[in-house]
Amino acid sequence: KKSLGSNIRATREQRGISQRQFALMTGTSRSYLWKIESGKADVGIDVLCRIARALDTNVRDLIDF
Repeated sequence: KKSLGSNIRATREQRGISQRQFALMTGTSRSYLWKIESGKADVGIDVLCRIARALDTNVRDLIDF
C-alpha cells in the first residue's frame, strides 16, 4: 500500500496536480486520497482505475510488482 501510494503521489506531483484538483478529477475526497497516498487506505480497482485515468497513466505503472 505504501509503494502504491508513493507512486500515485509522485505521479500526481510530477503532473502539477494538487490534491484538491485530484479529488475532483477522481470523484473522491481529499482525505481519502491522502490516506491512499500515505499507504493507510485500501484501494478498490474502480478507484485505482479512476486515479490512473486522471493521471493519464496505466494502473500497472502505479503498482510495483
